[in-house]
Amino acid sequence: MNIKDFNFDLKQVRAFIEVVNEKSFTNASRNLKVSQASISHQIGQIEKMLGVRLIHRNSQDFSLTAEGTIFHSFCKNTMKSIEHLKSEIVDGTFGGVVRLIASSIPGTYILPKMISECGISGEDSFFQIEIGNSREAIEKIKNGDADIAIAGRNIKHSALKFRKIIRDEIVLAAPADFSENLAADDLKSIPFIIRESGSGTRNETENYLNSLNIHPSELNSVMECSTSEGVREAVINGIGLAFISKSAIEKDLALGKIKVIENDDFKIERYFYLVTSTIRSLHGPAKLFAEYIEDHFGVGEN
Repeated sequence: MNIKDFNFDLKQVRAFIEVVNEKSFTNASRNLKVSQASISHQIGQIEKMLGVRLIHRNSQDFSLTAEGTIFHSFCKNTMKSIEHLKSEIVDGTFGGVVRLIASSIPGTYILPKMISECGISGEDSFFQIEIGNSREAIEKIKNGDADIAIAGRNIKHSALKFRKIIRDEIVLAAPADFSENLAADDLKSIPFIIRESGSGTRNETENYLNSLNIHPSELNSVMECSTSEGVREAVINGIGLAFISKSAIEKDLALGKIKVIENDDFKIERYFYLVTSTIRSLHGPAKLFAEYIEDHFGVGEN
């Protein structure tokens, strides 16, 4: 037989294995959710290609020919090799690569601590962290480009699972020498630094402003930044005020570089969410890390 003629696909291999396991074309077709005629055709194509009969066909008994026994062994070994290949690709030759994406605040101030304390890092795994805004993080999970995301937004999507994990507080930050007392109406006149569209912080801030009957476009926005680090540096340097996570400025508050406008109206509570896919399974280290986050940081109903 010419090697070029030795051509069959995995559907045919699976069909043959299922027929042998069930000793029945009817049961095999039911398990694989295809017609019995399709199963018979696939087995017939393999026999035609090999030029031998693989199964003794009669109504009283089901049995393999000698050639069928050899081919069955080949099929089982092939499927085992494929499963082994999948496992190696997912986990990586030197341990599992856990692909993480997080929005600015959790990616900078929360994830490193989680990784340090989870007990998973080391020779058995490798953590790959990407920082993006919440919208980008969610899209990465949806598209299969990351295993786990931590984001500041929660959307309804059948392919995504959101679990509430960490409480955060967004405050109104000002330069250290800022001395004015502010009321809600004053927010329209002071210079503002804002986050980019898609940011969870910006989304929460705009929802808050709308609750005060202030449209975001009414703010005197003088700068837009794609990271919380950019926002805090702009505030420190006196460019304007900004709504920012308190986690991002704790050291600056302690050092007197930034002050928080102490007004209960200017404090916004929000949560970060652990985001995973509902249609793609997590591999070993990623699954362990997601479970660690949920067990140690979960805060109940989402």
